[in-house]
Amino acid sequence: MKKLLFLNKICDSRISAILVVALLAGVVAFAFQGTRGLYETTEGRYAEVAREMLEKGNYLVPTLDYRPHWTKPPFFYWIEVAGIKVFGLNEWGLRTGNALAFLLTSVCVSFFGVSLWDWKRGFVAGLIYVSSPFPVFAANALSTDTVLTLWEVLAVFFYVKAYREIRVKVRRFFICGMWLAFALGFLTKGPPALLPFLAILVWNLKRERPVKLFYFAGIFVFLIVGFSWFSFVIYRNPELLDYFLRVEVLERVASEKGHNPQWYAPITVFLPVLVLGQGAWLYFTLRGMISTFKAGVKNFILNIKKREETAFLFLWILIPLIVFSFSKSRLHLYVLPLYAPVSLLIANHVCEEGLWGTRRILIVATFSIVILVTLKWIVAIYPNRNDMRAVYEAGIRLGGRGAHYYVFSEDKLYGLEFYMEGKLQRVAGENVDHRFNMKIDDLLYQISTGTSGGRHLILVSRNKLPEFERFLSRYSLRMETGGSDKWIWFSLSKQE
Repeated sequence: MKKLLFLNKICDSRISAILVVALLAGVVAFAFQGTRGLYETTEGRYAEVAREMLEKGNYLVPTLDYRPHWTKPPFFYWIEVAGIKVFGLNEWGLRTGNALAFLLTSVCVSFFGVSLWDWKRGFVAGLIYVSSPFPVFAANALSTDTVLTLWEVLAVFFYVKAYREIRVKVRRFFICGMWLAFALGFLTKGPPALLPFLAILVWNLKRERPVKLFYFAGIFVFLIVGFSWFSFVIYRNPELLDYFLRVEVLERVASEKGHNPQWYAPITVFLPVLVLGQGAWLYFTLRGMISTFKAGVKNFILNIKKREETAFLFLWILIPLIVFSFSKSRLHLYVLPLYAPVSLLIANHVCEEGLWGTRRILIVATFSIVILVTLKWIVAIYPNRNDMRAVYEAGIRLGGRGAHYYVFSEDKLYGLEFYMEGKLQRVAGENVDHRFNMKIDDLLYQISTGTSGGRHLILVSRNKLPEFERFLSRYSLRMETGGSDKWIWFSLSKQE
């Protein structure tokens, strides 16, 4: 009985409700956040860029394998570097920024619900967001999308505050906040950060009392914060203008070289994470869909038009989703920012229909979080062939820290390079280009003749083992092996 009274007090207090959302978000975000090793390829790439940035002290020119890497603006790398400086050169340092971004986004979603409706819907929206698998597991992976989601949600939140504000000066303040948030998003991932602005623009043009969006102060803030880095690097490297516009914008949108360019990819890539990523809250989505089907599509559309907040949230989801669907490059995390309006819509439906009380929702959310934290722990300890920390540790056990480490015919494995602090060389079979340090024949000859002293460890993937053994058979070497089914370490030295 006392526990139920305690839950009632939480659900009836606005401050306590927001604090509970923040607490639960902190638990699920930070739990086992640094326990899992870095997975290839995305996590390894982001980690190595941040490590090289810290090593070289050059925070304006991101490098990967010590060559300029322009695919993303530097803000997310700066966040990683800040985490490394606080927590060390490890997974905790790298992923702390994502955990903080998830926590802040969850609280922002709650305040968003309060601004649109009332504190109860805000509380429920926050609970839904923090206990849904999609945003939780996205925050555990090194990528720009969790941080980008924070900036996009903040930007739209500031617009809504401006739209509902009567005082002109305060409205201008919120619009400047919107442009600052969009600028930070632009400095995190570039043009995709502005997709919610398309929804804002369409919505605002249809209002009887539209908000003035293009204040000089707001545009000035956006240009200074969002474009400063781009302007600097293009000034130093004029060819980057063509690269950013052609490769990073046009080719991603229109080229078949992008990720999942197939016509059906929006269904197979975006739909599963937006639907199944809801976890327990999918129950309410399905109920809403059944109700819509019974009422008819026409009545559903008329009902949305009558409810301003619901119409705005649907527009926020639909316009970016349409853009992503027509683009030729599609990845699951592209639609992560859309989960904020999804959470708000579910919360409104639950509260409006009186389906569950807040106490029951809090219990389900807490139970879901326990499951999610347990899954994060299982993923962290379960062996994975893409876990580069396990590969690194296997090599260290076999060769020690003083050995020379190489990887055969692999031009990536940046996670392994991160763990070896850049001391990883790449060797190729026949054709050597800028991605490789030398030919495997040259290395094996040096080892066999003793011209290259010390122990030499070469990492070979299982599918390239026959090719490597063909080269190895030409030389008489002392050999030890170790590793896993996917990755095999060869410790080679001169035959005495």
